[in-house]
Amino acid sequence: MKASSGDQGSPPCFLRFPRPVRVVSGAEAELKCVVLGEPPPVVVWEKGGQQLAASERLSFPADGAEHGLLLSAALPTDAGVYVCRARNAAGEAYAAAAVTVLEPPASEPEPQPAERPLPPPGSGEGAPVFLTGPRSQWVLRGAEVVLTCRAGGLPEPTLYWEKDGMALDEVWDSSHFALEPGRVEDGPGASLALRILAARLPDSGVYVCHARNTHGHAQAGALLQVHQPPESPPADPDEAPAPVVEPLKCAPKTFWVNEGKHAKFRCYVMGKPEPEIEWHWEGRPLLPDRRRLMYRDRDGGFVLKVLYCQAKDRGLYVCAARNSAGQTLSAVQLHVKEPRLRFTRPLQDVEGREHGIAVLECKVPNSRIPTAWFREDQRLLPCRKYEQIEEGTVRRLIIHRLKADDDGIYLCEMRGRVRTVANVTVKGPILKRLPRKLDVLEGENAVLLVETLEAGVEGRWSRDGEELPVICQSSSGHMHALVLPGVTREDAGEVTFSLGNSRTTTLLRVKCVKHSPPGPPISAEMFKGHKNTVLLTWKPPEPAPETPFIYRLERQEVGSEDWIQCFSIEKAGAVEVPGDCVPSEGDYRFRICTVSGHGRSPHVVFHGSAHLVPTARLVAGLEDVQVYDGEDAVFSLDLSTIIQGTWFLNGEELKSNEPEGQVEPGALRYRMEQKGLQHRLILHAVKHQDSGALVGFSCPGVQDSAALTIQESPVHILSPQDKMSLAFTTSERVVLTCELSRVDFPATWYKDGQKVEESELLVIKMDGRKHRLILPEAKVHDSGEFECRTEGVSAFFGVTVQDPPVHIVDPREHVFVHAITSECVMLACEVDREDAPVRWYKDGQEVEESDFVVLENEGPHRRLVLPATQPSDGGEFQCVAGDERAYFTVTITDVSSWIVYPSGKVYVAAVRLERVVLTCELCRPWAEVRWTKDGEEVVESPALLLQKEDTVRRLVLPAVQLEDSGEYLCEIDDESASFTVTVTESYQSQDSSNNNPELCVLLKKPKTRRLWSLFPPWRRTAGTE
Repeated sequence: MKASSGDQGSPPCFLRFPRPVRVVSGAEAELKCVVLGEPPPVVVWEKGGQQLAASERLSFPADGAEHGLLLSAALPTDAGVYVCRARNAAGEAYAAAAVTVLEPPASEPEPQPAERPLPPPGSGEGAPVFLTGPRSQWVLRGAEVVLTCRAGGLPEPTLYWEKDGMALDEVWDSSHFALEPGRVEDGPGASLALRILAARLPDSGVYVCHARNTHGHAQAGALLQVHQPPESPPADPDEAPAPVVEPLKCAPKTFWVNEGKHAKFRCYVMGKPEPEIEWHWEGRPLLPDRRRLMYRDRDGGFVLKVLYCQAKDRGLYVCAARNSAGQTLSAVQLHVKEPRLRFTRPLQDVEGREHGIAVLECKVPNSRIPTAWFREDQRLLPCRKYEQIEEGTVRRLIIHRLKADDDGIYLCEMRGRVRTVANVTVKGPILKRLPRKLDVLEGENAVLLVETLEAGVEGRWSRDGEELPVICQSSSGHMHALVLPGVTREDAGEVTFSLGNSRTTTLLRVKCVKHSPPGPPISAEMFKGHKNTVLLTWKPPEPAPETPFIYRLERQEVGSEDWIQCFSIEKAGAVEVPGDCVPSEGDYRFRICTVSGHGRSPHVVFHGSAHLVPTARLVAGLEDVQVYDGEDAVFSLDLSTIIQGTWFLNGEELKSNEPEGQVEPGALRYRMEQKGLQHRLILHAVKHQDSGALVGFSCPGVQDSAALTIQESPVHILSPQDKMSLAFTTSERVVLTCELSRVDFPATWYKDGQKVEESELLVIKMDGRKHRLILPEAKVHDSGEFECRTEGVSAFFGVTVQDPPVHIVDPREHVFVHAITSECVMLACEVDREDAPVRWYKDGQEVEESDFVVLENEGPHRRLVLPATQPSDGGEFQCVAGDERAYFTVTITDVSSWIVYPSGKVYVAAVRLERVVLTCELCRPWAEVRWTKDGEEVVESPALLLQKEDTVRRLVLPAVQLEDSGEYLCEIDDESASFTVTVTESYQSQDSSNNNPELCVLLKKPKTRRLWSLFPPWRRTAGTE
């Protein structure tokens, strides 16, 4: 169990946990984690309780604090839970993640013979559709659970179940569940029931039924919650309850948290069968409520989060795990650090009826202390809904027209983030509302729960005003669930549950990585060269896109509004466009753009137009092809114009509307390609009996043919059968293996078409049938296409070597910075590599260094400094390092007055030889003031002292004299605080009826604690909250 505490020592601590991985059989699976400790911990990987050793398919790359497990050519037997265990002299830590290996998708069915016509449209053939979806259930431990789904489609779909994104046999033993296919008499479509025998607490989760056929995939989900049966009360009410957990055998860890901040405890437990988890506080079981959240994170850890900690939350927190094999405990002692300045009377929990009002009230120590109201993290501004009243030291919030979503945690905050917290309960038809917002990663399951006062009522679920499908809704008793499996960006929006006039709403946000489209080409020019051709030139965009891209050239006939794509080009430079590229004679204009996987750039139009006339001629004709048995045979020709053509094989026309196909079932498979002026016909894996085949091509004005000859190869490649794409990080060991059918048969290695030479950095080995190329420490320049070539056959490997990714070490959470005008604000971000580049953004726009913004780099530290802030400098800042981001919210407050206290003229009456202190409080600790007496600046002496402490400025007269009487001013800029001092030999009695209520005797102002940065007075620094 981990907590962010200030414990002594440096045991291993995971900064980043490994994430679950799902791969197709034969692909590569990789787990990564970042773990720190002093001394640096020793890291090992385990599976099934056994330590793993490196092998040909399994390696453990490490780079500093980052450790990984790389599994090549994953097999179904490799699926399971992998544990990363880190040890050093100070302690031990571990983390785990599941690897799921899926069977590869079924190959496309062979086309039916011509005499068997396809079913007509509307006959039912299509992607799966759920006829009946699973229903969410709430059961007690030990109950039997049955989840059923039924789906239709043609061909009949295959059904299978998953729990929380994992296959059932990876989660349970086969004795714990049963899968029961439906019978034909049960109804149309395919059905599959999941029966869970004697449900356990860990069985709670999201269950998704998948339906798949050759036309597509569909899924439907349901929520299962397993609850502990209520314990019977003791027979003797005076009898003390039995202890819930065993006594601790060792001292618990200690965790300190400032009052008003959150405390998060994480407990990772493994066992078989899967353990049941219970949280306890001071020996009593804990149940989730508004301020105590219990959930399981994406890495499988059990989390208890205590929100807005108060003094009453201090105590011993225990995570208890049990299964049939035994019990284990982990404990943390929570201490809450209370601020020196506290609320005189804190908030109290209140209840209100829906459509009524709720009143929250507290008291501050001083009437001049400003406060702010929050509902959880949202600042509440005064309005008709939220009426905010200040009466002396009383602070009051009145919430009008209560609704279900007003239920929650409310805070009143003083300066220095001193808070008092209370719960507001709204009584109405809806007992448990939706969360304010729900963030889900694309592809994950989204679950929303609502509890109603009455059982059996029917509510309405909608998103952005549109009703959601019934298949994803379930109700049981008081509970109502909405389950959206495998969410996409289209699922995002405002989700609402309505019950009569009551409603509760959440903002469902689907997170995905956003990319910017590439920039446009530059320096585009047109040259009219030879007759009936035009030369177009351009240069690559600046800066160059980070992902692969192409150029798309389009034409427009003068007088027309339509732009037609001519062709795509991979490299910048020049292209000659002949008249063969246009369909008819005319004047044409051209434009070009850059296209990548992230979108398209704006178009750049070439200046001018050209007159072109289409013609057709053969530039490079077909040639006879001679290949080895089992290889692909490629026939290609180049034409002078972009025009469609027809391919023939042994006199039979190949269908042009099917780029891939077969001449007949079981015969040659082919693929037709057209890229610009080039036409290609690829015959896949030709056999010896195909020798002598005649290939022909025909288009208007052009006819050509060539023959295919097959020769027997003396050797074959056993593995790999297809090109392998491999990715590595720098300094990793790279091993490329090619296995031949003959022992000790020679082979040659090439890189990017050039023969490689053996050296210390590149080793070539041959062991029987296997030929290996080894890079002991890969570098970025080692990326490329490697080829193992022997007699007539080759194996290809695409190798990509990249620098390790950049990670942000600090801050890990959203940082909020509050400052006032002219103050210096510094935003600090620490990365894990000193040479890592970072970029700063403000409100989505990249920040550039200027007189008002300073960017600093110092080792792994990156800083953005605003030397003298203005209100316009506030906003949302981001520090972007690789794929990671640190977020900062900067708020600049414009201060209208320098002097906080006194607000009016002060009268001081004193007796000679008394000590008199004149106090002036400023809004900034570094501001300088000027003291004057009767218009003349005072000079410090033993009889007149000038003091400065934080924001307080004092003028002290240790032993006042009669001549010290007069008017004193504390001046700053155009403001001043006035003090009238009257010194007498002795106090004179005055008639109380003539007392001026504004007169006061001020000897010393009570000291108010202020929290300021420890940096120099011109700099305010952002750190992690």
